[in-house]
Amino acid sequence: MDFSKLSRDDWLVGGGGILLIIDLLALPWFSVSFDGITATSTGTGSPGSIWGVLALIVTLAVVIDLALARFSPATQIPTTQLGRDLTRLAAAGLAFLLLIIKFLDHTSNFGFGFYLAIILGLVVLAGAWLNSQSTTATV
Repeated sequence: MDFSKLSRDDWLVGGGGILLIIDLLALPWFSVSFDGITATSTGTGSPGSIWGVLALIVTLAVVIDLALARFSPATQIPTTQLGRDLTRLAAAGLAFLLLIIKFLDHTSNFGFGFYLAIILGLVVLAGAWLNSQSTTATV
């Protein structure tokens, strides 16, 4: 793997996406304390676990698509009429929307994993947008 092929925008999408996946699986999104006992739940856990799981799946698809586009450009995968970069942007937007829906499903007791996930979701979305706007975008 030649990482010199990756632009700053690619690092935002790929690196931010990988960190978002880790966040969804491992960091505490919700935290409840009672009488000295603290219980936490991850982004893919309850409440609203379906939204976290869907965001995880879409983020995985975004990262895998970017990796295939940069490291194996001859690989043909299904896309929309708009091309791979705009399709990746739409998928990143969907992942961020799913994070917002998870937020709206339960709006209290947030742990630091939630706040980090929102920032990482915006980073992935911004990187995908910058990729779609670049003049060297792969279609």
